[in-house]
Amino acid sequence: MYLLVRQGIKPNAAIANVEQELSRRYTQAWPTDLAAAYLAATYRLMQRNNDADRIIRNVPWANQKKDWGEEVYYDPLVHDAQLLYLLARHFPNQLGNSPPPAMEAMSSAISGNRGASLSSAYMLLALDAYAKATATTLKLGISEIAKDGKERVLTLPAGSMPKVPISQNAAKIQFTKDGPMLAYYVVNESGFDRNAPVADVNQGIEIIREFVDLKGDPMSKPKIGEEFLVRLRLRATKRDRLFQVAVVDLLPGGVEPVLELQPPADTANAGIDPAVARGQASFGRLPIGLPDKSTWHPYHVDVRDDRVVLYGDATKDASAFVYRVRATNAGVFQTPPAFAEGMYNRTITGLSPAGKLEIVKP
Repeated sequence: MYLLVRQGIKPNAAIANVEQELSRRYTQAWPTDLAAAYLAATYRLMQRNNDADRIIRNVPWANQKKDWGEEVYYDPLVHDAQLLYLLARHFPNQLGNSPPPAMEAMSSAISGNRGASLSSAYMLLALDAYAKATATTLKLGISEIAKDGKERVLTLPAGSMPKVPISQNAAKIQFTKDGPMLAYYVVNESGFDRNAPVADVNQGIEIIREFVDLKGDPMSKPKIGEEFLVRLRLRATKRDRLFQVAVVDLLPGGVEPVLELQPPADTANAGIDPAVARGQASFGRLPIGLPDKSTWHPYHVDVRDDRVVLYGDATKDASAFVYRVRATNAGVFQTPPAFAEGMYNRTITGLSPAGKLEIVKP
């Protein structure tokens, strides 16, 4: 309904039915849910200001709600970001003179690595709307200080969220602001580790990667052209089940995955979508993997040039995914750690130990 009204359509009968059904089905829950915020924003767009104000005043910030569960797509960060967006866009007078609690919640989430693609998208919408709604004479500044103490002022581009690169020679960074509003900053460093991690990481999930021969015994020195196996072991360490986990297995140089021949999807049943049937079908539908040696069945496998990305759920019981690879070049190669992370809960992280793999000529 909100999107329809944003496009100039006014579905009066339908919007009345929405509030009636919410009140009938979710009498206690809906007034504090995001559904109420969207309904209030819809009423505001339709110039039904009394109804809009009546509903929006009862929608709390996430820190005031106590009924949070293990939802993947609707967590406190998603709630606050969408509520802040709707308030800033349609109810700017509700923001008051002090920053809303959502600002600190977002800042803490970013610092704590709790943001995901979905919540980050909502945060960008919210911050942009908030900046426009509270536009003042706020002036931001940034400068970098070299090791010899010399300061160089950096020129920020126009915009509510300006971005500027920082020299690698900078020893310190200094931020300034002129104005009453709070200002936030993020420093991002990207690239590759110079040294491989020396220890594994277990933050809610454990992952182990092994190279074994076709019989399952540890692999010593495979020969060029020889096939062997990669065995990934995965288990949740703090919960009975972790939903929507991504596993990235970065392959060493000189190794490529071996694709399995898969039977075509059965389209004989006209009542079943082949795409859905493929997702629900047997293990053999995946492009790689050996079902007779595997106990973990991912939902989807993405085979790329230098890595394999797997998506699925992890349980407290250790399970393994085994797939074939082939040696293609001789040499001694670094074996990067296998990495596991919650797709929507990035505090869940696992990293296997790094190592080396030697491939010899026949």
